[in-house]
Amino acid sequence: MTQDLTPQEAMKRLEQHFGSREGMLTHTLTMLSTSGQPTDVTFYRRKPILDVRVSTKLGAARLYGLESRLPRLLKRIEFSNGTVVGLDEIWTVNPMPMEGFSPEELAAVDLAQGEERMGPGGETLRKMIRKTYHCKSRRDVDHFLRRWIAS
Repeated sequence: MTQDLTPQEAMKRLEQHFGSREGMLTHTLTMLSTSGQPTDVTFYRRKPILDVRVSTKLGAARLYGLESRLPRLLKRIEFSNGTVVGLDEIWTVNPMPMEGFSPEELAAVDLAQGEERMGPGGETLRKMIRKTYHCKSRRDVDHFLRRWIAS
């Protein structure tokens, strides 16, 4: 049996499970660190990094019971493109497929999904993508919206 949740209900459940937004980000980054799955990472004050992998250090700390090292590691999260950031700089972590996208897959995405209201304040998915990916044009928004929906 499936249950339809409002975005607000979903966010409440996530906070109950993970304790906080930071707890959820830490969990997601740790899983990506362990799996090697690529991800897009968006930031509050800078452009996103795309199709990067999270350093294996986070996953290793959890796997080997070194959780006491996590606070230090979360202040300097390393990504495969050489970027190093603190958890407090990260806005969203959007896992992407291991094999990436073909141009045909991206072209087939139905952008109408971008008009669905999914944000905590009733924002559309399109508006959230525009803000989190720091898009400057409609073309940029469409590109990142396609990636997000296809993922």
